[in-house]
Amino acid sequence: MMPDKKGRPMLLKDLVHYDIKKIDPMSNVSDIAKLMRLFKIGSAFVETKGEFIGIVTESDLVRIALAEDVPYDTPVHLLMSAPIIEIDIGKPVIEANHVMYFNGIRHLGISERGKIVGMISVRDLVYYFSTDKKSPLYELGDIIKPLTILAHRNIETIEAGSSVQLAAQRMKEKKIGSLFITEDGRYSGIIAEADLVRKVVGYGLSPSKIPVGVVMNTPIVDIDISRSVQEANEVMSRKKVRHLAVTENGEIVGILSIRDLIGMVSIRDLPRFFQLKNSLV
Repeated sequence: MMPDKKGRPMLLKDLVHYDIKKIDPMSNVSDIAKLMRLFKIGSAFVETKGEFIGIVTESDLVRIALAEDVPYDTPVHLLMSAPIIEIDIGKPVIEANHVMYFNGIRHLGISERGKIVGMISVRDLVYYFSTDKKSPLYELGDIIKPLTILAHRNIETIEAGSSVQLAAQRMKEKKIGSLFITEDGRYSGIIAEADLVRKVVGYGLSPSKIPVGVVMNTPIVDIDISRSVQEANEVMSRKKVRHLAVTENGEIVGILSIRDLIGMVSIRDLPRFFQLKNSLV
C-alpha cells in the first residue's frame, strides 16, 4: 500500500475493498444494524438486480432511525442516500480525500469503467496517512502545535443517565458523530454513532430505555495538545477511533475528529491555511 518505486502517489486501486457489504432495499433497519455489528462496518450498499442504488451509513441510522424514532422494521430504501458518490479506481488516494471532505461523507464507491466495483472509507485514508511517509500529513509536520488549530473547544456532552434516543437527537441537531459522557461534573466516557448502531439497534434494544452510560466507551482515548497532526492520525489508526479528546496539562480541553484531519489535508494548499500556519511561527 505504498507509492511505487518511481514515487508516483498511491492510487485507489491499491486501497480499494472489493468485498462490498450489501443489502436488499426491502431489508429493514434492524437487518442493516446487525450487519454493521457483525462486520464492524459503518455502511452498506443497497443493491437490487445486480446494481448498487444507494448507501446506508451509521449516520443515517442515528440521525433518522434513532433520532426520529423510526420503527426498526422500516425498509432501508427509505433511509438510504442515492446515488452513491463514487470515484474512478485510477485516481490518486488524495483525490478521494477531497471528495469525502467536500461532500461531508465517510464512504466512497470505487468505480471501474463506469461500474462500482468496490469502496473505501475514511478509515482507509487514516491508515494510508499513518503508514506512508510521503502522505500529505507528513508534509505538515513542521507546524507548531497543530492541534491548537484543529481542536474544537466547544465540547458537546450528555449526562450518563440520558437515553440513547436523546443522544441521537443531540448528534442530529449538532451534526456531530460523538458526545462526551459526564457524571458528577466530570468526563467519564465517550459515545459515537457506531456505539448507538451496534450496541443498541444491532441488538434490537429500545433507544428510549437504554442510558448512554451503559453503552459508552471508557477510558476516553486522548492526545496532548502539543502533539502533531501526524501523531493524532496514528493514534486514531491504532486505536480504530474517529474522535480523540485533546488534553492540556492532563485536562480535556477539546475534541478532534477524523473529518478535521482530512479537512486539513484538503485545504493544505489554500492561502488561508498557510496564513494560519505562518501566524503560529
